[in-house]
Amino acid sequence: MKKRWLIYTIIGVAFGVLDEYYQEFVQGMITSVPMWFILAWGIWLIPIIPIVLHEAKVSKSRIKAALANVLTWSSAVISYYVFIAIKLIFIGQSSMNFIYSSNYKDEFYFSNLKSFFYNSILSGITEWIGIAIVGGFITGFSISFIYLRIRRTPRKFKREIVL
Repeated sequence: MKKRWLIYTIIGVAFGVLDEYYQEFVQGMITSVPMWFILAWGIWLIPIIPIVLHEAKVSKSRIKAALANVLTWSSAVISYYVFIAIKLIFIGQSSMNFIYSSNYKDEFYFSNLKSFFYNSILSGITEWIGIAIVGGFITGFSISFIYLRIRRTPRKFKREIVL
């Protein structure tokens, strides 16, 4: 495994953890669907644009660049939900809306925790991992396609575009 693929995974994991805090931060700022789309989903382009451009430049492959995006987004999705579970278990809080106000001394604590894990964490991962795979491949392929197409454009044509 090339070192850069490990770096893509680490960036995805770090982004997933940071996105948990970011989503909490922007929840009060969202007033419309277009704003929600830009603030909640637009942020996912920030880590992948440099990754896809770098992978396209190094490998000269649209497929590898798309797979780099899939890896980054998938690791971000998994780390996002795992971090939510860790926050709930160790800190006792979570940004996800649920009514489990019990603590470990409560007789229903472990059944509530199990229910939260299956119904929120695992279902969230399975729901969003598909979007990360399909959307990540399409997005990564598109960005790398545009980048590689621009790089192959003859210099004379590039000057005419700028002028």
